[in-house]
Amino acid sequence: MTNPLQQKREYRILFLFMAGWFLVNSLQAALSGIDGDEAYYWMLSQHPDFGYFDHPPFVTLLMRMGETFGHGPFFTRLGTVLVTTLSIGIIYAGLPQRLRSVQLYLPLFAATLIFNVYSFIATPDAPLFFFTAIFFYAYGKYLQRASSGAILLTALAIAGMFYSKYHGILPVFFVLLSNLRLLTRGSFWMIVLLVILLFLPHLYWQYSHDWPTVRFHLVERATHIYKIKYTTAYISGQLLIWGPLISLLFYFKLFRLKKEDLLGRAHQFTFLGTLAFFLFSSFKNNVQPHWTLVGGVSFVYLFLQILDRGTDKLRRLFLRLAVANIILIIIARILFLIPGSPVAKIKHYKPFFQAKAWADTIYHKAGSTPVIFPNSYAFPSLYRFYHPDVTTIGYNTKSYRKTHYDLIAADQQLNNKEVWIYRDGDTSSANINVASAFRLGTLERVDSFTAVSTLKLTPLNLPKEAKAGSRISVNIELANESRQTFSNRNQRLQFDYSFSRYSYQFENSPQSFAIPDSIITPGYRKQFTIEVQIPSDPGTHRLLLSIVNGSLQGNFASPYYPVRVR
Repeated sequence: MTNPLQQKREYRILFLFMAGWFLVNSLQAALSGIDGDEAYYWMLSQHPDFGYFDHPPFVTLLMRMGETFGHGPFFTRLGTVLVTTLSIGIIYAGLPQRLRSVQLYLPLFAATLIFNVYSFIATPDAPLFFFTAIFFYAYGKYLQRASSGAILLTALAIAGMFYSKYHGILPVFFVLLSNLRLLTRGSFWMIVLLVILLFLPHLYWQYSHDWPTVRFHLVERATHIYKIKYTTAYISGQLLIWGPLISLLFYFKLFRLKKEDLLGRAHQFTFLGTLAFFLFSSFKNNVQPHWTLVGGVSFVYLFLQILDRGTDKLRRLFLRLAVANIILIIIARILFLIPGSPVAKIKHYKPFFQAKAWADTIYHKAGSTPVIFPNSYAFPSLYRFYHPDVTTIGYNTKSYRKTHYDLIAADQQLNNKEVWIYRDGDTSSANINVASAFRLGTLERVDSFTAVSTLKLTPLNLPKEAKAGSRISVNIELANESRQTFSNRNQRLQFDYSFSRYSYQFENSPQSFAIPDSIITPGYRKQFTIEVQIPSDPGTHRLLLSIVNGSLQGNFASPYYPVRVR
């Protein structure tokens, strides 16, 4: 039985650690620049809703909560720092009594690299981690007694996971797989009903916007050509993010754990299942190592289980490795705050150090004139984060992908207005140069921009199959689905088509096709007949129709249409 004085002392140490964690990460949040992904979520947070094109909304809610006190990196990240700090106490509370040793738990948490990285960077991973901690705490209570409180808390946690990131389905699925008898319990189905009711606003949002997230991930987002580095990078990433030093010890002992009770079994299934799920995913696409953070709570549980059942020698080895890990992490955190440090030269981390100066340079040259950033969700978001008074959008073409800027037809607000188009990596002397340590680019002036996101193209007689290398006649309908009138002076607007099998690899039409009308009014509909060149290699290809807008490459003016080439 636990000594009350010892328990009180451990809780005091836990509280002091959490307070220190909050202060350190608040400092890191305040002194570190914003990353492109963070800026994108911040941009989404300016338009509160129950869903967005590629993410659920909870991270944007955290940002809005923090920004009630002001605008800047600290306030944008304040909600993230708070929930990751609370997660420390919730995970500890969800541990069985035998594993509640702050002497092991706190060094483990502090030595885990991924917990440090996402302790202040504002992404959906932090709230997902927070709600996963609540989920396992609630599940532990539910296993003891299926009380109304345990049922409600479990449902709230699952809904929170789903509202944070779609990866939240993984712990739920693997916990169910670890205990299939749940399917026979009425209380389980009560949890399911509550989760559905809580998640209905997001489901309705998806329905009312024609399921954009589902279509993007399952239809529009083609797979990459497999490269062995996708898998090797994923595996090496899993060694790094959980350690790196302590992860070797963890993996060596993990598969020797003996049969667990239902809670331990749930954690085993969740952690190993998450690793296996993303390992399998690496054979189709590039997988980001941090996506497995959803298994972080289970990592803590299983590691403490290993240490609890191990020898004193094992625990001493762990503590030495943990201290070494913590020292490395502290050094990395300090380097992350020094502008001229080696970390600042790493491409992936440049936005933290240099994006503000880049945004200031563009603002100095563009002034109050709107700026359009082709093929990036990060650039327009970073620019507006550092200059909230500007008007800026992302304009995505078929060589990139859709983002929330496409869903809200962001370009409509710029129709017939003077704009600048930012050309990343361009050094043409014909345009205004934008030189910074972050990016090199130019600004191209357009006196009267034509918004085209609501101009839609539809093939009326496209066959589902076609002979390789053949040419077929296809009737195309162009429709203006907005209430605005668009100018097509000097035939600035044209359209083309392309075929693709893999992401970012297009076989473009040999020519663009003219839209002869100089004015495109609301309700405009017109048909054109064009010759379509079918790809020469057999297999299923995806046809995309695009509007070519002056110097801007063709956009997403149609859905993808599968054509089987035989």
